[in-house]
Parts: sequence; C-alpha cells; structure tokens
Amino acid sequence: LGACRVHGHVELAEHATEFILELEPQNSSAFVLLANTYATASRRDDTAKVRRIMDDRGVEKKAGCSCIEVNN
Repeated sequence: LGACRVHGHVELAEHATEFILELEPQNSSAFVLLANTYATASRRDDTAKVRRIMDDRGVEKKAGCSCIEVNN
C-alpha cells in the first residue's frame, strides 16, 4: 500500500485494502495507508470517508513510538 501511495496507484490501493480488510477487519494500518493514498492524490473527500469508516467501526490508529539509546 505504501508503494501505491508513492506511485499514485489509487485503484490498486483500494483493491489491496479490500483483501487486507477481509483477513483483518480491524487492521488500522490498511485504513491509514488508504487514507494517505487518497490524501496524496488530493482526494480529500475520500480521505475523510475512510476516517469516518474507521470511527464507525471503532478502529483506532495506534500511536507510533520511537526510542533512542544514549551512551552515558
């Protein structure tokens, strides 16, 4: 899905998302990547629609986390 966003293949992203959600209906990553693909393609209404579907289904994006190691 990330490659679909980079290369502007919105239809392929939609198709791939359908398959992912059949296997894992609560997969927030699929929703977020599809929404990002729409946003990159300037399809703001579709982006909002995906976010609304996430809300309706109770799917929440987990916050990212990074850590660094500091040598003392």
